[in-house]
Amino acid sequence: MKKRTVCAALAALMALSLAGCSGSDSSSLSDSKPVTEQTSSQPLPVSEGSLGEKLSRVADIYDSGSYTLECTLTSTAFEGTVKIKRAVSGGDIYQLQTEHLGSHGFVTVGGKSYDFDYVCGMYRQTETEPELNIIDTIRRLDLKPIQNRSGSSEEYDTEQYTYTGETYITVMDFYFDKTDGHLVKYVTTYTVEGQDDIIETRTVDRLEKGADESLFNAYFTDDLVDFSALSEDEKLGFCRGVCASWGITTDELFNMGISSSELKTIDYETLFRLIYTYGKPHEAADDTSSQTPFEESSSEPEPESNEAPDESTESNSDDSTESVPDNSENESDTADTSAE
Repeated sequence: MKKRTVCAALAALMALSLAGCSGSDSSSLSDSKPVTEQTSSQPLPVSEGSLGEKLSRVADIYDSGSYTLECTLTSTAFEGTVKIKRAVSGGDIYQLQTEHLGSHGFVTVGGKSYDFDYVCGMYRQTETEPELNIIDTIRRLDLKPIQNRSGSSEEYDTEQYTYTGETYITVMDFYFDKTDGHLVKYVTTYTVEGQDDIIETRTVDRLEKGADESLFNAYFTDDLVDFSALSEDEKLGFCRGVCASWGITTDELFNMGISSSELKTIDYETLFRLIYTYGKPHEAADDTSSQTPFEESSSEPEPESNEAPDESTESNSDDSTESVPDNSENESDTADTSAE
């Protein structure tokens, strides 16, 4: 089963605004940086007139400065569903992504940003800036609805927006209720030269003005481990415990280019990717499978490289946030899920 790490950047589009963990994310679409991330140092001008009539009405919710989005993500790139919840209130942002192993997310509150992961039991403070939501992404890229592809289907009113790079095309189809115009779902099709299309569908379960202010806190720091504060010996013990809990084997460490002794220097993103790629749900873990990295082994294989494989899961579901991927040379499928 292909899994994806949701990068914060992808979370914004994923949740209608594409991690998992910002900077790692549990269901991110590709290793390539999104256009919005590339141009962050030189912001593109916002074109207020680029949105179609129907999406403009939805934009009013995002533009209010306080909103809540809940959506369900499915994809041709991985099995199962990912639930994403994103709340925004001024400069404070909260996103939680729930997938097959558990939940993770990020929060920006009082000018400080954190990634947190209940599966690994860890958190970290980060300098990562919040990603643009899907409305601002379309505005900044000055994408306009394609006239001959926008209109009505039997069930929905629709608008389509397309971004074309040198070797890829990203198509965004929005589906609106015919009665009151609310956004029902959002489908993104990623076409990369030489690869199978990836189609992601985000069904909107809730999108409304206002946010629960109690979400904007860092209470998780009382229960989770501050990964950045661990010494090498502490990190080694912590990582061994996490790997044992989720049934990670020496062979799987080897596949990630890691030896068990190197767990003491592993970074947050790599541990996140390791667990979400190879972790087994506790009820499905097989204690008689291959040897775990904490059992004695007389012939532990040494990895050939420290490069992680292309496949991993949500995002650090960035609003496990989606954004349009760039024309990177690395358009491999990695899965967070991240911002709405």
